[in-house]
Amino acid sequence: MRRLEVSVEIDASAQRTWDVVTDWERQGEWMPMTQVVVSADDPVGLGAKISARSGVGPASFVDPMVVDVWEPPYRCEVVHLGKVVTGRGVFVVEELPEDRSRFIWREELDSTGVRKLVDAVGLPASRALLNVAMKRLARLVADGST
Repeated sequence: MRRLEVSVEIDASAQRTWDVVTDWERQGEWMPMTQVVVSADDPVGLGAKISARSGVGPASFVDPMVVDVWEPPYRCEVVHLGKVVTGRGVFVVEELPEDRSRFIWREELDSTGVRKLVDAVGLPASRALLNVAMKRLARLVADGST
């Protein structure tokens, strides 16, 4: 199992941070090389079906997910159900003093395909990409625009 975890402190309330990170179709605004589509049947909350396309061109893959833990505005967990990515993704939002928050993103991936991808790109490169995403997210949330 591969475990990746990144976090960032954000100059915005926990509710504001939650609203942005669980607006699935906006994920591409802060996560490099990612586009997300949500099932019209279950767009938000427990049971929501999400499909992310990550990567570029032939090096891209589809990552279907289902939300199986929904505790607004603090915790959301998804199960990755794809051919390339399997495992669990966890979003945690913590309240901090002075109307700030901390966002923690953890991936617990057990897919052979992911192991090959991570080993090829390197764990440090994967963490670097996620850290870029965290910086983008912090700016987007703190900006306050919808």
